[in-house]
Amino acid sequence: MHAVRPLMGVNGVIDTIKIRSEIEDAAETKIIENAIKRNWNINDKNIRVEATGHTAILSGNVPSFYQRDEAVRTTWDAPGVWAADNNLVVN
Repeated sequence: MHAVRPLMGVNGVIDTIKIRSEIEDAAETKIIENAIKRNWNINDKNIRVEATGHTAILSGNVPSFYQRDEAVRTTWDAPGVWAADNNLVVN
C-alpha cells in the first residue's frame, strides 16, 4: 500500500487483503498438553489446559516466569491455536 500510494495517477488505495490461517481445525486440549509435557523446560504438574474452539486457556501454577512464558509459547505453536489466555500464576 505504501509503495503504490506515491505513484503518479494513483488517487487512493483500498486495502482489502485478509489473512487466513491454513489450519481451520480447532485447537485440541490433548495435543497442547502433550506439547507442554515434551518441553523439558516446563514443570507441567500443576498446569491445566482447556481448548475451546481456537482459544487455549492455561491455568494453574508454575515455579518461574520463564516456565510461564515457555508454556504460553509452546501453546501458541500448537495447531489450531489462534489465541492463548495465560492464567498461570508464578509461585
